[in-house]
Amino acid sequence: MLLNKKKYGLWLTLLGVLLLALNISGLQAQDDMVLRVGMPGPSTLDPAIGANDHEVIINRHIYDYLVELTPSGDLVPSLAESWDISDDGLTFTFNLVEGVTFHDGSDFTSADVVYTFNRLAEVGSSAMGLLGQEVVGEDDEGNSMFEPTFTVSAVDDLTVEFQLNSANADFLYGVASRFAPILPEGLNTPNSLEAGEESFNGTGPFQLGEFDAGESVTLVANDNYWGDTPELDAIEFVFIEDQNAQVDALRSGQVDFIFKVPTELLPNLESEDGVTLTTVATNTHPVIRLRADEGSLGEDVRIRQAFKHATDRELLNLDALDGLGTVGNNDPIGPVYGALYGEVDSLEYSPQMACDLLAEYATDNPDNEWVTLDGSTPTLSVDFYVVDALGYPIMAEFIQQQWEEGCIDVELIVQPENIYYDVNWLDVDLGVTGWGTRPTPQEYLNVAYITGAPFNESHWSNAQLDELAAAAAAATTVEERAEIYDEIRVIFEQEGPIIIPYFRPIHGAYASNVSGLSMHSFPGRTDLDGVTVGN
Repeated sequence: MLLNKKKYGLWLTLLGVLLLALNISGLQAQDDMVLRVGMPGPSTLDPAIGANDHEVIINRHIYDYLVELTPSGDLVPSLAESWDISDDGLTFTFNLVEGVTFHDGSDFTSADVVYTFNRLAEVGSSAMGLLGQEVVGEDDEGNSMFEPTFTVSAVDDLTVEFQLNSANADFLYGVASRFAPILPEGLNTPNSLEAGEESFNGTGPFQLGEFDAGESVTLVANDNYWGDTPELDAIEFVFIEDQNAQVDALRSGQVDFIFKVPTELLPNLESEDGVTLTTVATNTHPVIRLRADEGSLGEDVRIRQAFKHATDRELLNLDALDGLGTVGNNDPIGPVYGALYGEVDSLEYSPQMACDLLAEYATDNPDNEWVTLDGSTPTLSVDFYVVDALGYPIMAEFIQQQWEEGCIDVELIVQPENIYYDVNWLDVDLGVTGWGTRPTPQEYLNVAYITGAPFNESHWSNAQLDELAAAAAAATTVEERAEIYDEIRVIFEQEGPIIIPYFRPIHGAYASNVSGLSMHSFPGRTDLDGVTVGN
């Protein structure tokens, strides 16, 4: 099937046309317990596509997962009360909770699970990176075409079976993917403002109360929820794009919780009465990447190495994070993965070596559009696209200064998350993208770095990496996978088109009258069901 790379910006398209208020149970009374969360507005509300924290956190409260991923990284039952795995690792059988209903009153059955996972494949969801898929060719426009490497079927109303073509050690993580909440069978356009309130139809602890396009969305407690009844009467997600404005809204009492607070804004909250800071160790990291396909800036490995030699990662950690992060190895597998993380002999920081590589490249390619020579002195000039999140614009300013010494001149183009990810990030020659933590490092390889991966923003293709990633996916022991990752790490350092300067913790902040809040390492997966708000 064709990988779907359409831009899903439906509600943004409607923003200038209408203000839609969808009511199920009316506005909440003044004395109801409401948690107000400040965050950017979503651009993609389809659960199978919406990747960002501020999209996931809405969906994870309207819908339920078959298997839940806890903040500690454990896989626990949810709509599947138990599961069995065959001895050969090829058959996964899930036993479903009985008596669950969707918000519209219809029964939850195995047919809904089959529909959901088939739909993930049909729309090209990045959940398929862990569930399993293979490239089967290209369409007329050169886009990769995929087929799933599993089938899913209903054994009976409360039993679902997945049959895998080959062993997949990360399959359960794919089932628990943030993209895989269970939809009712036949819901083709979930969470569509155009389709109306019936498209926001999950089994989750909250249901849609009111949606003011561009302003906020309010979810109200589901009185018929099959699990533990939420402590909150409602959650109001208030759309605030600017992170300074989010901090101000928390300090002034306009919101109760914000997440992904940039390091430079922490001092504004540390001494604030009535505010509690929370920090979670994660594998969150910025990816500074060059497009590496034919005709792009990073096609030649000398260009990629020049950028690495021109980047002082240790200084970036100090300047951008006050030394709170862990310096990266220019590959996506960080220290939170324990034995799967390893050191590598990184290319040394040397602006002169960067200039020398660029001069060599320019001499061999006099007609290139990026590097010019003034005598023997080269200058590489290119636009540098930066997502406005987690302090990355400030980091980019430090990088810009470093690169000048390495004969690289960039113009910064900073864009809000909903613009950057909806328009530019898969197309530009040079950009910095924020990658959140994942339950298994294999997910990064499967969705961002192997040939044809749905989020392969660098458009890099390396046959040896593909082969090693496939071997790692089938590895049955930590030791075996760690050895493979060591080989992959060397490929990234020597040939990869990415720079990962550091891995960072994630900071959140909430009002001190909020209790029971445990922020997830991927903040969008934070479970707010048990949170309370005092007077």
